Amino acid sequence: MTHEPGATMGEHWRELVTTAMLGTDRRDPPPADGLVADLVDDTLRGSPSERMLAQVAACAAVRRAGVLPGPAVVMLQLPSVDDRRSIVPAAVERWHHITTSWPVLEDEWMITLITNGWRVAPEAVPAMLRRHRGDPVRRARAELACGPLAAWLIAHQPDLAARDTGVVPTAESVAELPDLPIPLELEPFVHAPPRQAAQTLATGVDNGRFGAPHRAVLVNVIARVRPDSLIDITRSLGAVASNSPGYGLASVLADLAQTRHRMLDELSQP
Repeated sequence: MTHEPGATMGEHWRELVTTAMLGTDRRDPPPADGLVADLVDDTLRGSPSERMLAQVAACAAVRRAGVLPGPAVVMLQLPSVDDRRSIVPAAVERWHHITTSWPVLEDEWMITLITNGWRVAPEAVPAMLRRHRGDPVRRARAELACGPLAAWLIAHQPDLAARDTGVVPTAESVAELPDLPIPLELEPFVHAPPRQAAQTLATGVDNGRFGAPHRAVLVNVIARVRPDSLIDITRSLGAVASNSPGYGLASVLADLAQTRHRMLDELSQP
């Protein structure tokens, strides 16, 4: 490829790129015209690579100088200000743990957050909106918890919008915890004094009164038991011996009780 006098800057630049790809040991840089040629000649560079770099520098400056500004861009509007405090990072991690391990706690997590005047941290908003696209009640809670950032983000990412289910949630359904199935014989645990609930539950798991078939209903009990019972329940279940037949169930339920206790502690009044 030989350089023709009068070639445009774009054509000359393409020749320089080709030479750079091949290497100056295989091809000399194309001769320059006009002011670029004067600039390169004035540098008195003897080697092809030096002349090549000089031409690249000169052409790059000319190309930048010839760039015209594009049309004015409309400034991106920020979401409305949300004066509520953002939840702490530990609460964000707790929400991720709950959604993967203990979804039975998520309704209480969300209601507690809203009631106590917190807002969801921005990094968790997309995942929360995406998770609750198809459930009108939980979606309403999510949008309340996320605040103005939710509507702003949906406007820019329509795939985060709620699915149209035709159901409009009531204020009561959004604010109240859903009922969980708990057998009549286990309902006393929910309102029993902390130590009594903890000791009876741990003893029942340890001696086999409560086994694997009771796991689902015991999970519901701990999800609705008095919050001030959670520490005692965690300790009592954690004390079940490793050689006990109920050790595995006790460990699982202790993790649930501890998770719920920490969840409520992290979302206490700011």
